[in-house]
Parts: sequence; structure tokens; C-alpha cells
Amino acid sequence: MKAIVVVLLLFLAACANRPTLEQLEDEALLTGDWSAVEARERMQGRLSQSSGPACPDDFTKVCYGPEVSFQCECVSPQDLGFRR
Repeated sequence: MKAIVVVLLLFLAACANRPTLEQLEDEALLTGDWSAVEARERMQGRLSQSSGPACPDDFTKVCYGPEVSFQCECVSPQDLGFRR
């Protein structure tokens, strides 16, 4: 019985709504603590990088832009100045 309750609580916690970036920024303006905003931007950046184009083996994925809206493209190692 306890296991069922624990599983249900974990499930409910996983389904809880996360605050929007705007809500986090509003709170940061009030408190001066921007760590939650920065963490959300890092997470969004990582998600953007992983959803970018799949590059052929001889190309490298390069992502640039602000953390909120990364843009990724496939670039030849020669274009980056790397030598093999």
C-alpha cells in the first residue's frame, strides 16, 4: 500500500506544471536571485542543441545564439580551421 502511495506521489510531482520563463523572471526581479532563470535557459539550450540537425560523420554540429534560441548547423571541420 505504501509503495502505491509513493508511486502516485512521484507521478503527481512529475506532472506538476513548471513555472514559465516569464514567471521565473518576475520572481527573480522581486528576489534578485536569477539562478532559476539561468538554469531554465541552460536546459532550453541543451534541448535546442539535441534537436538540431543530424550531421554526417565528417561534419560537426555548431550551435550559436542566445541560450533561449540556439540555432544549429552542420559545418565542415575545414571551415572551423581543424586539421586531421
